[in-house]
Amino acid sequence: MLSETQMYRELLRDARARVWKILDGLSADALNWRPLPEESNSLYALAAHCLGAERRWIHEHVGGRKIARDRAAEFRALADNLATLEATYAEAALDSERILAGLTAAELDQLRGDEPNAHTARWSILHVIEHYNEHLGQMALTRQLWENRHARPHEI
Repeated sequence: MLSETQMYRELLRDARARVWKILDGLSADALNWRPLPEESNSLYALAAHCLGAERRWIHEHVGGRKIARDRAAEFRALADNLATLEATYAEAALDSERILAGLTAAELDQLRGDEPNAHTARWSILHVIEHYNEHLGQMALTRQLWENRHARPHEI
């Protein structure tokens, strides 16, 4: 039976793998495309944002590391290709694995941060998993819209 932190690590690995499955094989145009130019986000921006949230909540809030994050810039991120983002994801995944592997059950219950943003480590980890899954749904739909952007409604 998996420990609680092992389960969290598995869920995060799965979420990251699903991000890369959605992004796989897409051109820079596809990665940067927004279904509604002013009111939606590109696949690349959503992937960058998910990474930023993981680093903020797991690395900083749970792991105690200071993270320089520009949340607004995550949504403006543009892709030439996926190599840089992929390397950053791999590095962040290793950091998250190390942090989560070292947590005890008691540490999962400890409040971290200052009010009004004080949360337990467990809440922060579950928030990241929930956050990935929310944006994975948006990403899957965005990819479908990209792939069918030239189809007429009755052809979809």
